[in-house]
Amino acid sequence: MKRLRVSTLALGLSLVVSFLALAQAAKREATKAPALSPRLAVLVSVDGLQMKRLLDYRPYFVAGLARLLDEGYVERNAHYEHLNTETGPGHASLGTGAPPRVTGIVGNRWFEPRQDGSFRSTYCTDEPYVDPQTQKTVYRPGPVHLRVPTLGDRLLETYPSARVVSVSGKDRAAIFMAGKRREHAVYWWDQETGRFVTSGSYDVASPGGAVVAKVVGRFNSTRAGGHLLRRFGLAWRKMADPEWTVSSIPAPPGTRPVSAFEMRRFQIPVSGLGWDKDLSLALKGYFQGIYYSPFVDELVMDLILEIGASTDLGLGRGEQPDILCLSLSAQDTVSHTYGPESEENLDVLRRLDVQLGRLLEALDRTFPAGKVILALSADHGFQKTPEVEALHDKAFTGSRLLTGKGALTSFEKRLNRYLCQELCLPLDARPILGNESFELKYNLPLLPAMRTVAGPCGAAGRTVTAADVDRVLPGAIERLYHEEFRTVLLASQRLSWDQSDRDVRVALNDFDAVRSGEAVLIPRRGVILYPDSRGSTHGSQYEYDTHVPLVFWGAAARTGVSDAPRTPYDLAPTVAKLLGVTLPDATGTAIDLSR
Repeated sequence: MKRLRVSTLALGLSLVVSFLALAQAAKREATKAPALSPRLAVLVSVDGLQMKRLLDYRPYFVAGLARLLDEGYVERNAHYEHLNTETGPGHASLGTGAPPRVTGIVGNRWFEPRQDGSFRSTYCTDEPYVDPQTQKTVYRPGPVHLRVPTLGDRLLETYPSARVVSVSGKDRAAIFMAGKRREHAVYWWDQETGRFVTSGSYDVASPGGAVVAKVVGRFNSTRAGGHLLRRFGLAWRKMADPEWTVSSIPAPPGTRPVSAFEMRRFQIPVSGLGWDKDLSLALKGYFQGIYYSPFVDELVMDLILEIGASTDLGLGRGEQPDILCLSLSAQDTVSHTYGPESEENLDVLRRLDVQLGRLLEALDRTFPAGKVILALSADHGFQKTPEVEALHDKAFTGSRLLTGKGALTSFEKRLNRYLCQELCLPLDARPILGNESFELKYNLPLLPAMRTVAGPCGAAGRTVTAADVDRVLPGAIERLYHEEFRTVLLASQRLSWDQSDRDVRVALNDFDAVRSGEAVLIPRRGVILYPDSRGSTHGSQYEYDTHVPLVFWGAAARTGVSDAPRTPYDLAPTVAKLLGVTLPDATGTAIDLSR
């Protein structure tokens, strides 16, 4: 009987061990990527690249951009569907497949409530943490404000051994393309040191993080910082014009930039005007000159290629897929300062074409056919410099509203003075705390302390409320800025906003109950809010800001074009489907890339 019990026990233990082994095998199988799926997804964002400009300048491209347009699957009708088309919101959308109302990244900045009831102008990557030395709360770049997981976050949930690496010239671009997981390796170029840096929000001691940190450390010590002057020199010189531009053959429509001579009085001379540019002239020094030049993209690509070549990291060489994100910033920084229609902008794009060519060649050398999917898009487009457009188009009705603190008649100052008159407040009161892009934030903490003066509103001493500001603001905008704004949407009335109006829908797609302002301004075509009287910007709901490239290359992507209505929110779901990952928070849909 005793021998029988022992045998029964042994049999039971054997069954348990077998069951656990089968469970472990099943778990390993479940976290394996589909056999035919790509092993590396490369997500590329070209900051501020408008689709029309990419297509207009096609004759100039001879390398990477040319290959992507000729060999890739090109969605020619992809538009963002949110207001405040800016870098932070756009990269969060590319990373998650969702608009700002889902991601929570409603702008590059917004007014965040403090515990004491006041508001702080918050940068989109400001992550509070307690300094261990001073025990004070300070801020570092991080993904804390991102409300939903990215494709990279979901990848690690599905495949725990996967790697996500993200590099950019800007912190907000690198962070929001990668995501919230501490295991991600996330780096951006620092204008103060000339080196690539990361944040304590990411774990440089994680298995993948430690390897990437070693590559970045070696790069910084041998090819960045003080080595940049030896490498790039002081001058940014324009690339030689292609032969066809100096021939007698007529140029294709839209292919010629506005001349440097014509543009110069409308440009912000970060590194001087005309050619050649002296990078040492930038107010904050040589590294800032690099940041506002095409060389920042070259540095990002150099580091990306070193990371990709690391055999210790082995991106895309394992059983589980990896993601490599890169955001190239120069097209945006140069467009802001020199104009998107400028010779400087074209030079950036031609050099970007060369850099993307290096990337595609490296992928060709490293990976067998079908093992890489590359997806390229942009975080937003760009508006032409209003003053230049007015010179070339007599029917143009756009304008520039100054928002800088140094402006004598800034938009915010003028609006506040008018509201004070309408509400019978002292003229130095500030019922509007400020604006971030096209959103207005009321001065809610101080409104209860604001008292009227005697006048048309009656006796002095009456308290002014947010409802009072709501009552007079639409009339103030109509009176002062009818030519700049077509309407004002009051957050207090958002449940009754007319959603049959496309402009209202894009405003709702950017609205967050905590981070958005008390009023949303809907701009008319061609209107920009900008702190400088020169240069240009983006942020509106018009096609020049919303219409961006959406291109897929490699793996299962067929060659061809499509004019079907798409959005950049479709990028992440499309790549996710190929990798065997689900994105429950995405509003975009997966595009069928099959050949």
